Amino acid sequence: MDEAFLPLAELLPGLLPSLPDLYDVDAGMRSRVTGLEVETPVELDIVVDADGRVQLGGTPPIYHLETSTLPVFHAIRIVAVRDAEEVG
Repeated sequence: MDEAFLPLAELLPGLLPSLPDLYDVDAGMRSRVTGLEVETPVELDIVVDADGRVQLGGTPPIYHLETSTLPVFHAIRIVAVRDAEEVG
């Protein structure tokens, strides 16, 4: 895989913000994000290794070249939903 790319398993978690719960003890309120959706352009690197395994790599777009045929950028959409686990 090209060194400018990360395996998707490493790239995807980094695209999701980590949003802590917000507490207002005086008001007796707690606010927390229960889900979010991120859509972003991405460049993909697809490599088949010697064992026939497909490796997917990705990166935010690194190049934008004005040519007669512009590069094709893919989009990736990530939907994350928090477990129903109760936080005490």
